[in-house]
Amino acid sequence: PSAVYTAPFSRAAVLLNGYVTNTTIQDTTVTISVSGKGDAPNFVPVKPAFYFAKNLLVAGNDTTNIFPSKFVLEASDSLIISTSHPTPDAITLNLGILETLNTNA
Repeated sequence: PSAVYTAPFSRAAVLLNGYVTNTTIQDTTVTISVSGKGDAPNFVPVKPAFYFAKNLLVAGNDTTNIFPSKFVLEASDSLIISTSHPTPDAITLNLGILETLNTNA
């Protein structure tokens, strides 16, 4: 698993959209989760991770919309992705993000 985005320490982040693309010809699964760090001192997670998608099948040479609506990450929360494919760059992730000073977004 890799953290692909972490909201800044002093800001919330609004995920406007997100697409996962499988760049290979093989079907693969993708798991996308959030690690809540926003309420922890020294960035030690205190909230459990939750899943946007767990073992989501992405067909070969295809793209899937993973955020059909907006989602807010609190300050210092991380978006994490993992894939079943042995090649890490087999999956690309494109995100539309709005960072805001309003941490109550």
